[in-house]
Amino acid sequence: MNTVKDGQIHDISLNMRKHMDITGVRDVVSFDEQSVILTTVCGEMTVEGRDIKIGVLDTDRGIVSLDGKVDAVFYSNSDENKRQGLFGKLLK
Repeated sequence: MNTVKDGQIHDISLNMRKHMDITGVRDVVSFDEQSVILTTVCGEMTVEGRDIKIGVLDTDRGIVSLDGKVDAVFYSNSDENKRQGLFGKLLK
């Protein structure tokens, strides 16, 4: 997925559900082995899974890399106050 918003690119690359690269990250809200919550240029993003570890964390450049088993990716928009699956975000 590649989205441009306010001149910044938000891109997600998921390889075999084991490695995820994310761009357009503004902040890491929270993380543990089951979930990572990020603020991106496209809203709040939650990655859920198992044994998740942050490999790269560079919020100055807006890059985060995760390793572990990815089970779900959700976006939530503060104005809608609901979770939205990855495909819901793509089709919007």
